[in-house]
Amino acid sequence: MTIHLLTSEATRPGRAGGVGRGRAPGTFGELLQGILRPSTDFLVTFPVDLYVEAAFEPDPQLDQVIVSPPHKAKSQRLATALLSHYGAHTGGWLMINSALPEGKGMASSTADLVATARAVDAAFRLHLPNRLLQRLMAEIEPSDGVMHPGITAFFHREVRLHRRMGALPQLTIAGIDDGESVDTIAFNRSRKPIPPHWADRYGQLLDELTAAVRDGDLTAVGRVSAASARLFQTFNPKPHLAEVEEICRAVGGLGTVVGHSGTCLGILLARDHPRHGANLAHALKELEGLRRPLIVCRSTSKP
Repeated sequence: MTIHLLTSEATRPGRAGGVGRGRAPGTFGELLQGILRPSTDFLVTFPVDLYVEAAFEPDPQLDQVIVSPPHKAKSQRLATALLSHYGAHTGGWLMINSALPEGKGMASSTADLVATARAVDAAFRLHLPNRLLQRLMAEIEPSDGVMHPGITAFFHREVRLHRRMGALPQLTIAGIDDGESVDTIAFNRSRKPIPPHWADRYGQLLDELTAAVRDGDLTAVGRVSAASARLFQTFNPKPHLAEVEEICRAVGGLGTVVGHSGTCLGILLARDHPRHGANLAHALKELEGLRRPLIVCRSTSKP
């Protein structure tokens, strides 16, 4: 497919060459992350209602993509790759607005890329398939699975879908930023490998989580998420995990959730609990005592 850009259409939204807009959710860490046999790294996405929004305006007077803010070089690279793949002989303006902090394990980089791809897609009505998007993203960096709706098991190093798991009743996350920013790529390169014999334990946890999501069993979801948080302390310890676990028990939380390769650490709360408001207020008051920045968000199933 080759795109022939018409200058007269360049600013008309909804037409080929018009301004395209896209968005993608971030995550609050992962419900589970580890390895499966044969030593394949995986994670289970946990998308939340914090989004990246992107806009792409093709400009036939440009021979490159100009991105704002300028440090979003990965998004610039993906937009350029998409234009090249579809034979669009144009540059353009890429604007990114993110509600996600960087380096915290909240999929900020992946959400940037997915929102960018959706903006380019919308500008040219490409109907971009996720399989192609995943292949192009794999050439840039390991990525989360937020291009898919709901909760998924995802091979993040390969940027490949493993299992669609479904959606959950909405959860609230009361959390903290438990450290400095983490360069996810550098972390994954330098972290000591997960022992291969742990794969059986992670496989069991994935099966438990799959059943819990299918059945809407939030108690089981929290149990698996908390187990994953504790297991990963060996590789990226959260200084306040023990304290947050105590707070979770005190406020009737379902379990803890972490950014395995980042710094976010939170408590899962069921929004349909009759004391949800009181439990959330209690959790935030106790978390405030840890003197770390607070994070509050909700789960979402919208891609």
